[in-house]
Amino acid sequence: MMKQLRGFLATCESENLLKEEQNLIDVSTEPIGGLGIEFGYPGDARKAKDRSKMKLWKKYFQENGRNLTMVRLPTFGKLVRVGLPNALRGELWEVCSGSIYLRMTNQGVYEEILKTYEGHTSLSTEEIEKDLNRSLPEYAAYQTPEGIDRLRRVLTAYAWRNPELGYCQAMNIVTSALLIYMSEEQAFWTLNVLVDRMCPGYYSTSMYGALLDQIIFEQLVEKTMPILWNHLKKTDIQLSVACLPWFLSLYINSMPLLFAFRVLDCLFMEGPRILFQIGLAILKLNGDELLKAKDDGAFLGILKHFFTSLDIPIHPNSKNERGKVLTYREFAIVTDDLVTDLRRKNQLKVVAGIESYTKRSAIRHVKETAGFEKEEISTIYDKFFGALYYAKQNNEKTTDLNSMDIDTFRLLLNSLTTWSKIKAHDESANEGYMRSLGLQFTQRLYDYMKPEDHPGVMFQDVVIGLSEIMHGDLMSQIDFFFKLYDQDKDEKLVNADILYMAKELYWVLCQMKQDEFIAWDAICNLIIRSFEQSDILRGVQSNEESNAEQLAKLISYGRHDGIQSIQKRMEQLENYLIYDDTDNQNNTNNDNDDDDNEKQDDVKEDKDKKLQRPFIEICLPSFRMAVLTNECLEMFFDNGFSSSFRLVKLASEQQKSLGREVFENLFNEGKKLATSTMTPPMHHHRNRRSSSSASSIGLSPIPSPSTSTSNISSPNQASTSTSTSSPKQEGQQEQSSPSIMSSPSSNNNKEEKDMSQQVDYLLSELGHQDE
Repeated sequence: MMKQLRGFLATCESENLLKEEQNLIDVSTEPIGGLGIEFGYPGDARKAKDRSKMKLWKKYFQENGRNLTMVRLPTFGKLVRVGLPNALRGELWEVCSGSIYLRMTNQGVYEEILKTYEGHTSLSTEEIEKDLNRSLPEYAAYQTPEGIDRLRRVLTAYAWRNPELGYCQAMNIVTSALLIYMSEEQAFWTLNVLVDRMCPGYYSTSMYGALLDQIIFEQLVEKTMPILWNHLKKTDIQLSVACLPWFLSLYINSMPLLFAFRVLDCLFMEGPRILFQIGLAILKLNGDELLKAKDDGAFLGILKHFFTSLDIPIHPNSKNERGKVLTYREFAIVTDDLVTDLRRKNQLKVVAGIESYTKRSAIRHVKETAGFEKEEISTIYDKFFGALYYAKQNNEKTTDLNSMDIDTFRLLLNSLTTWSKIKAHDESANEGYMRSLGLQFTQRLYDYMKPEDHPGVMFQDVVIGLSEIMHGDLMSQIDFFFKLYDQDKDEKLVNADILYMAKELYWVLCQMKQDEFIAWDAICNLIIRSFEQSDILRGVQSNEESNAEQLAKLISYGRHDGIQSIQKRMEQLENYLIYDDTDNQNNTNNDNDDDDNEKQDDVKEDKDKKLQRPFIEICLPSFRMAVLTNECLEMFFDNGFSSSFRLVKLASEQQKSLGREVFENLFNEGKKLATSTMTPPMHHHRNRRSSSSASSIGLSPIPSPSTSTSNISSPNQASTSTSTSSPKQEGQQEQSSPSIMSSPSSNNNKEEKDMSQQVDYLLSELGHQDE
């Protein structure tokens, strides 16, 4: 254990920093970090007072622990807000996010994943390759093979570790930013925490998490800046056009890198609420200009100009009054509890929107509507993807979200018909045999609809297949069943085909509540009339008297008042159609007990012999003639089978949206991940309700008041885009806000005060305010 710990500490820059005073372990003196060591860090280290920051952090490590053992006091938040030094930024991101504990407990996992999947490819790896050269191209490292290779390895390792999610766009932007300050392994585990815990749903196929937070952000803008919000609605400016990319890229693609990394500093320390607070501050700072915008282009232009001018310092003598008057306290209403509550309230709205868009897109791309109306296609869509969703819920194995296997197809049939509901295993022999016939028939329908070059049935396949069933007349229905049982596709039906059809038709007719004796008569007629039509095709004179006797004999098998089992009756049909049962009966009637074994062998041989009577071989016209001689079959093919399919959305389906089920599943997965082993140990976790917070856009950090407020203020109480709180109001806010968390003892209080003064001095040197 100590050896493992020693190796891990060797990867922590904080150990190098304290080596002179605490030479307890043998650590490397080489710098530890990411691409910035070789390719440089954004910004000017001298202007950023990097050396002064390192001294303050060194003192903090000496007094309060480092890396795995660090205790977070109020000074920790002030040190983060003043800006992290380049050499320590990667490690402190790990500590704040908790990924350092993941890396500690999973040493070697990253390298093992890369080794295991070396040379393997997938859809995710193909998408990664497309985006590699579009990842922070302004940073020099990503114009070289070394930087691209590091990024490729981290993204590929995550895609293999989480194959259900794989890779999604914007992951490359976030990961490329992490790798500037972190090693590959550090970035890998930090990406896991970001995607799975801090920003659940942001980097998924539907981006439901980012869309959800965008709705929340718009609601916050409406409450805190009603004048600006009303202007946006009046001019039909879409706030999401500008602000959704902020959330997806965590502001990395929007701001100069120097300031984007300040946002990440606060994000890892405070959590996702910082994304909302910074966004509100940006809109507040540009409120006057944004009120003059008349369209999306002007709105985007104002914000773009703002981001390009972020390097203008804000200090007491600055003419930039907007930055001076804006305080973090104006957006202290955005707390973790509030964000969680709003996510819960808006989750259905988001999923309904995603579901509606996906549905419209899928329906729009259907190549062949096959005669269905728009509403009917919509109903088929709901039932198709509803079956896919519920199949996934009940099946742990990963399934294709766009195609059906046989079990899912049966769920779809259950929602479309009443006869397809197959009873579970039953002790009754008859029920068990009938169940096997039902499984055979539904399998046959599935195979008919499934393209040969695809492993499952697609939405388009179902549309075409249902149209063939539901829109056909008498003759086309007969044609459909002919093709359904023409197994070798030679446009002829033979004995085995007619046998399978007879058995399965009997099951379907019984499932459709047809009298079982009438159903039995119908399939017996089909068999005999098929023999007759075969004789006609061969030019052989059919013996009507013999056929009538055979028909009566077959019908008699089903007239024993239920004494004879269904399976036994079907076996007799099989013997008549496939095997020569004459010799079997002779052998069975022989009473010579000494020859029992020999007779059983003879029976087996007889069953293996093909029938000597004329062989059934009929084409489509002859099959039609065979069907139309029976009233029951004619009614079944005319409208009975087609009308058994109904495109009606049940009341239960209307009341319980599929979108709700999808979101509940995704949201529960997110909550599960958030409470999993990724969460750092409790004694290292900060108290969110009492810790300090970042101010706005990385320019003028201001400590946060208590985040216990959970309700959004009313429009009358909220700040507007053209006015700020009065001094009196600000004073009231300060009085109502609880003080910063106190330190454990009086000695610590004194030390905290001394360090706090040093940090305040550094803030003033950098041109920041921390009031």
